[in-house]
Amino acid sequence: MFKYLLISCLFSITICKSQEANNKAQIQTPKTFKILQTKDGDLDKDGIPERVVVYNTPKMTDMGTQRQIYIYKKQNTQWVLWQTIIGAVLPSKHGGMMGNPFEGMSIINHCIVLYHAGGSRERWHYTHKFRYQNNQFQLIGATTNVNMPCNSIISFDYNLSNGKMIYKKETAYCQKENTVILKKEYTVKPKQLPTMTGFYPGNNKLVLPNSKITVYY
Repeated sequence: MFKYLLISCLFSITICKSQEANNKAQIQTPKTFKILQTKDGDLDKDGIPERVVVYNTPKMTDMGTQRQIYIYKKQNTQWVLWQTIIGAVLPSKHGGMMGNPFEGMSIINHCIVLYHAGGSRERWHYTHKFRYQNNQFQLIGATTNVNMPCNSIISFDYNLSNGKMIYKKETAYCQKENTVILKKEYTVKPKQLPTMTGFYPGNNKLVLPNSKITVYY
């Protein structure tokens, strides 16, 4: 009986210490901020997961409330703020008739991937991938899709790391069965990769080489 009580006591102490460590590891949300999404993942390849939090803030813009990204590092049992980023997540009303454009976030292969969607008759979807390199988060991939029913579907995939881009336009009319598909591939490596700070999804203009085609990513 004494042995059983001793084991139970030690087990209870272990649980209490574990709960205490978890409580210490809680992140204090800034006042007036609201959490939109939280993800954990190793971003700087040190084997220790960081925590990425997308916040909705009270700051108003022409397109609704501003969003901010806070990235925390784990130090012992504490989460310590590592990066504060204003940009990369669209304001609350940028989705037009669809409202909030932010669809979510994931961490894939040490990269932060952000998803947006919106529009009315013309529906658009954006995917942007950011990787920590050169002591900052830089855009390494962008995919956009624009769908206008009974008109066209345009997709654009851009690997900024190697400059390869694929543009595809599928033109279709509701009254006709025939579909016209235009597909072009280019290699244009940017002189400098955009950073997550200050990046505005869908507001980056690019004229494709030797053409009059303009895309926004």
